Amino acid sequence: MNSIFFNFTGFNPPAHQIPQGYIWLYRITPHHYSFATLAALVFSRCDNEPVYDESLGQFVGGGSEIGCKVVTNTPVSISHTTVKQYVEHYFEAKHSEIWMNFGIVIAFIVFFRFLALLSLRYINHQKR
Repeated sequence: MNSIFFNFTGFNPPAHQIPQGYIWLYRITPHHYSFATLAALVFSRCDNEPVYDESLGQFVGGGSEIGCKVVTNTPVSISHTTVKQYVEHYFEAKHSEIWMNFGIVIAFIVFFRFLALLSLRYINHQKR
């Protein structure tokens, strides 16, 4: 079960490449929300996002956070992008969804603890 959940975390394959028939498995995977929260905290924070200037052929402005840095040496299909844009598109780890993902992780913990409580209460393998 853990191997299946790990495969659908959204890291490999990236979230946008998961086949449509398996997207439900991606949504119910608890690891996905932890991964999205951590990736968004580190790579999706950019208060002053740089803008690509066509006339100059480079990005103008931008902050000093990791998310504001320009991704270099990329394939032609991914040209002119920042770390924040890349992480939000390919891994669906949006900085604006950190608290929602954190709440979902807490909900999963409560759900599994409640399931454990029910199983301890009603499942008894002792024979009398």
